Amino acid sequence: MKNLTVRLKITLWFSALIIIMVGITFTLMLVISDSVLNTDAKDSLKSVININTQEIEFIDDLTEEEQEVGDQYIVYKDGYLEIDDDFLNESYGVYTALYDSEGNLLYGQNPIKAPLTAAGKISEVKYNGEKYYTLCTELSGDMLDGLILQGTINENANKTVLTRIVNLSLFVLPVLALFAIIVGYLLAGRFLSPIRKIASSAESISDSNDLSKRIEAGSKDELGQLADAFNKMFARLEKSFEEERQFTSDISHELRTPVATILAQCELTLEKERTADEYKKALNVINRQSTRMKNIVEQMLQYSRLERLEGLTDAQDVDLSQLCKDIAEEQKVININSITTESDIDDGIIIKGRADLLTRLINNLISNAFRYGRENGHILLSLKETENEIVLSVKDDGIGISPDEQENIFNRFYQADKSRSANGADLGIGLGLSIAAAVAQLHGGHMHVDSELGVGSTFSFIIPKKQ
Repeated sequence: MKNLTVRLKITLWFSALIIIMVGITFTLMLVISDSVLNTDAKDSLKSVININTQEIEFIDDLTEEEQEVGDQYIVYKDGYLEIDDDFLNESYGVYTALYDSEGNLLYGQNPIKAPLTAAGKISEVKYNGEKYYTLCTELSGDMLDGLILQGTINENANKTVLTRIVNLSLFVLPVLALFAIIVGYLLAGRFLSPIRKIASSAESISDSNDLSKRIEAGSKDELGQLADAFNKMFARLEKSFEEERQFTSDISHELRTPVATILAQCELTLEKERTADEYKKALNVINRQSTRMKNIVEQMLQYSRLERLEGLTDAQDVDLSQLCKDIAEEQKVININSITTESDIDDGIIIKGRADLLTRLINNLISNAFRYGRENGHILLSLKETENEIVLSVKDDGIGISPDEQENIFNRFYQADKSRSANGADLGIGLGLSIAAAVAQLHGGHMHVDSELGVGSTFSFIIPKKQ
């Protein structure tokens, strides 16, 4: 069963259901027909007997002129019993017999020799392996008292029509079932053809390694939704591979310069004997470049860990106000180009999150402000709470960011030209703001920048209250 196609499995289940339904239908027909036959036979017996009781009367004298053609006349007591010509020996399978009070047959027939029974009660009689129903009625009226009318009918007397219907059903139902199974098989193939198309398209994409291809949905039903789901998956995979490819390219680019510098310095230094000062200068160059490589690797690992996080499952209550105050105090002792750090922090702001990641976000924003700040400038760390959101911002009065650069400022490995640094500081590798944006997203917020060339920049971490 596991190795069968979906189409064949559906057809088999559908066939089993059809066969079961046909079996149940035929069984119900047999049961119902048997019940109908029994009820119909008893109804016919009652009806015929009731009619025939009206066809018998007693007359005192009988002349030739009074005799009616077709009627039967039987000598009874001091007169005659007139039995109307409508009184038939057999009608609708019912045999009728007339008895006197002593049980003598006066007229009609009793083919199974059934005994007389209590008046008004239908009785069952077995005869030659078949079932018969009998019904006796006592007559009343002028000189009719004591006469008994008995009716007899075979339980299958009216079976002919129903038997034909049942026999016809025995042929028609299997034919209809077979027709339904064939139609079901064809429809299953038609309904499953989009799935085969989806599978074929997916296999083609896999074989060609071209994730830019997409599956044609063709409809808006469940299969169309399945195709859309595959397309979304391919889009995510394409984006993931593209980001991975770009990530590898960016890392290679970032590491190429320090590695090349270290190798060149080593080759140059080893060409001949050097003085102690020359060796010291060479080691200083190697140390700087090694430190740069170390920072690149560390930031790469930080960013990679953040990308793998799908949520803050270990989030706790963080006193963001106190955290900002502690960082502001730490930054005051840092003296880079005589830039001073100030703070404006509201008290009692608590959010769900991770203190280590939030610390990294704030430090990255402040480091960025130092990097692009003016000499003797100012940095303002602010934390404010409004009715709808919490806003943590770092403002500097540096050289600002052009509108074109603002669009890319949070992209991974994006960095401005060296000339943008107002104080000649190392611009880093362009992951600081990307890490800040990733931390903000993990905490249900987002980063925003307001900047004007020659005036300064404000980087804001905004957390909606609904988060």
